[in-house]
Amino acid sequence: MTGLLTFHWADDYGAMLQAYALKRCLESFDAGKVEVIPYEPVKLTGRYWLLPVIGVETNRKIRYFPGYYGFIRNVTHLGTFLRRRKNMRCFRRMYLTREPAVRRACRLSLKKYAHVFIGSDQVWNPEITVGLDDAYIGNIGEKGDCRLIAYGASFGKDFLPGEYHEDFENAVNRNFSDISMREKSAAPFVKTFFHRHITDVLDPTFLLTSKEWKRIARPPKQKGYILYIFTEYNALMHQYLHDLSVKLGKKVIQVTMPWIGRRENWIRLEAESGPSEYIGFFQKADYVVTNSFHGAAFSVLMEKKFLVFSHSNKNARIENLLERFDLESRLVERGKIPSEEIMLRDIDWEHVGRLMEKERESSAEFIKKGLSIAKNSAMTRRIRN
Repeated sequence: MTGLLTFHWADDYGAMLQAYALKRCLESFDAGKVEVIPYEPVKLTGRYWLLPVIGVETNRKIRYFPGYYGFIRNVTHLGTFLRRRKNMRCFRRMYLTREPAVRRACRLSLKKYAHVFIGSDQVWNPEITVGLDDAYIGNIGEKGDCRLIAYGASFGKDFLPGEYHEDFENAVNRNFSDISMREKSAAPFVKTFFHRHITDVLDPTFLLTSKEWKRIARPPKQKGYILYIFTEYNALMHQYLHDLSVKLGKKVIQVTMPWIGRRENWIRLEAESGPSEYIGFFQKADYVVTNSFHGAAFSVLMEKKFLVFSHSNKNARIENLLERFDLESRLVERGKIPSEEIMLRDIDWEHVGRLMEKERESSAEFIKKGLSIAKNSAMTRRIRN
């Protein structure tokens, strides 16, 4: 049996879809029954509540604060928020897990698994996990003979702050048999701690083809629009979006929750969507404007003309993604507004497809190798016993 420890708990399109993709990929590689381990600590899940609970690490202790800004936004768009939560929950229960949540890493047991894949997503980003989280760095008491493999783990940047180096080095060398990183630029940093081979792999969303994604998609009735997805507000991106909409005569659809005071009457809000609807909106879009990693990822998967605006502090993952597929020209540097003509340029999708297939094969080999070694180890133990 194979376990998957990742960010399935997040009411976030990218987090849930990368979890779904890795689970499907493991199942296709004859990994036996694949279970998403229902680890859902309050310090992480609380940020998605109606009244968000925000965890902050201070001197290795976690303190909790109410997120009043998020609460005002959620209440302002209460109907949208509640429908969004329902759609997220339905997708999670249908495709990921129905098991009761485990709130603490110390209560996890991995003894029934031959191997557990940890990742992808920013499982090693202390800004996301409120310090290095014990579960995601493998500090779990009841591991038995389980083999831990990091697939596409991410810091969200190229390195960890110095205060986490010692804990990280001890954990990865004690707990992990194999490590792969989502960002190629982060691999040399990890190599200084984990003295074995480190490889970089695709985000799990790229392990599935567009045809496979369309099987679970729920396309909207609308078509021929500009899809707008953001993870932080960017005034220049917002202005560019407006000007592009006017020039092309295209309506704008936004599937992310709005910022307080940033709702525009020229943008149609569809933020109640779940992950299946999210994929569907990419299918019917003509263009995509985003500063989201998975916004860029699904633009590529669905072969849409797109532009990605730089993120203020999490840009390494976007840059690495675009470099893989020779799409650096689709990145807009912070503080700049591109001309509309840049968006309209054709993309050589055949070339991108060839690069993607090569990367997909390499990433699949990492998974297959991990599964094969684990199976051989289990067989050896049975013979000895």
